[in-house]
Amino acid sequence: MNNPYEVLGVPRNASNEEVKKAYKQLCKKYHPDSYVDNPLADLAEEKFKEVQTAYEQIMREREGGGYSYSAGGTSAGGSSQETAELQAVRNYINARRFQEALTVLSNIGNRNAMWYYYSAIANLGIGNNLVAVEHAKQAAALEPNNAEYVNFANQMQFRSQQYQTTGYGYGRPSYGTGNLCCDLWCMDTMCECMGGDLCSCM
Repeated sequence: MNNPYEVLGVPRNASNEEVKKAYKQLCKKYHPDSYVDNPLADLAEEKFKEVQTAYEQIMREREGGGYSYSAGGTSAGGSSQETAELQAVRNYINARRFQEALTVLSNIGNRNAMWYYYSAIANLGIGNNLVAVEHAKQAAALEPNNAEYVNFANQMQFRSQQYQTTGYGYGRPSYGTGNLCCDLWCMDTMCECMGGDLCSCM
């Protein structure tokens, strides 16, 4: 891809705050919701994805690695809630092996917030959008102070309502743009990277 710093319009030695500020401004500028029924909608959407990719790449490099999905971004690669089984689920999600992630999840009896969060991501990955929305909401309800879970649930709910209202996405195999991986990646990246700042981009 293009140089991520050039995409965000910041120098390589920019501070994390400067990178985040540029990212937020570009998210707001190119957000698909601002281009509904606009002939430039496709172009804006591509630019929006490019900005997401650039920001994630920069932050991942600066943090010394990480995961592509926010399933691995929870507390920088797991938390005290993450059992060996949930770690396996996270690894499957990061490898985009969503059905295998769901198989492991189905055998876990203790369904805590992290379980519902991972389940939401995995279900979204295979196209079970309604289940994904419900499980994202459940994760946020169980841990209302977890910004990652709450923002993910809000994003899922927002998109669900948007597509129900406009009819966009009906009869399509994907969840938004027509490219499931891009949709999942973009949504996940926002949750991982933005934390409590996600809503300001909408």
